Amino acid sequence: MSLRDRIRDAAIGAATGGQGEPVAARRATQTAAGVARIATDAGHPGLAAAAAVAAALVVVADDLIGHPCADAGYATFKDKT
Repeated sequence: MSLRDRIRDAAIGAATGGQGEPVAARRATQTAAGVARIATDAGHPGLAAAAAVAAALVVVADDLIGHPCADAGYATFKDKT
C-alpha cells in the first residue's frame, strides 16, 4: 500500500462513519458544542454564538451539497403489476 493510498484511506475514514455515512455535520456540531461550552465558561458568549453559527453553516452546506442523490427509480414503492 503506497503513501497515497494510506492518505486517501485516512481522509475517507475521517469524512465517513463506520457504515459509509457522511459525518461532517455531526463532527461540526460536536466541535461547536465543545467550543461553545469552553467559551461560555471563559466568559465569552459572543464566541459561543459564533461557534454555533459556524456549525449551523456546516450542517446546511453538508445537507445542500454533501449527499449524493440516488438514481431515478431507486427505492420506489410502486407496484410492478
